[in-house]
Amino acid sequence: MQARPLLLKAGATVLTLGATLASALYVTAHLKNPNAPLQPSVLSTSRSASVNLPGGGTLTVAPSVRPSNTPPVTSTYAS
Repeated sequence: MQARPLLLKAGATVLTLGATLASALYVTAHLKNPNAPLQPSVLSTSRSASVNLPGGGTLTVAPSVRPSNTPPVTSTYAS
């Protein structure tokens, strides 16, 4: 009866080591480009884009987030 707990512990250890090894191999095989920028530029030089629609209409697309002079939030404390 002493062999069963030892077998379970050994099985769990082998499974853990196998999963760790598989994860390490996967991560090293899928490295990211270290020269990639942390954040791509969101706003370009043009502020909006327009498309002429059939029938004489125009569709204008512009960013919904606009720069402002509002001071940044420095605290999120709420009582």
